[in-house]
Amino acid sequence: MADDHTLRSATRADQALISAMQYEALFVPPGDDPFPLSILDQPQIRKYHVGFGTRAGDVGVVAESVDGRPLGAAWVRLVEGYGFVDPGAPELGVAVDRGRRGKGIGTAMLRELFGVVPRCSLSVDTRNPAIRLYERLGFVTVRTDGDHSAIMLRESDGS
Repeated sequence: MADDHTLRSATRADQALISAMQYEALFVPPGDDPFPLSILDQPQIRKYHVGFGTRAGDVGVVAESVDGRPLGAAWVRLVEGYGFVDPGAPELGVAVDRGRRGKGIGTAMLRELFGVVPRCSLSVDTRNPAIRLYERLGFVTVRTDGDHSAIMLRESDGS
């Protein structure tokens, strides 16, 4: 926890926040147009956020400003999605408010989450600067998919 934000566990009541953060988690390469909000309704994206907190294995952390405004979320869910490695590795989603990125909030949320869920996977665009954060926190690339996608796995506490 830092002086300008607090961390708490995500609950079912955070469904709208998790959905909003799912949109923020979608990497858009510089110069590309943002995705339409309707992308959240596509089946391959919905599985990451709809009904968060209602399935076994749904675990998350929310960062809030001192006045209670959401700044970000990090969550895992057991799905077979873009970052699927095996049935025992939940997939990670993480996003921080654009104006607060690079200030340690993502690192703090992930470290908190890894205290509960030490093993998880993700898919990241190799052009996304967040890949350096994932590597710093112990994720390793287990395979690549296409031109710019790396599937990464974190096996244990690598922070």
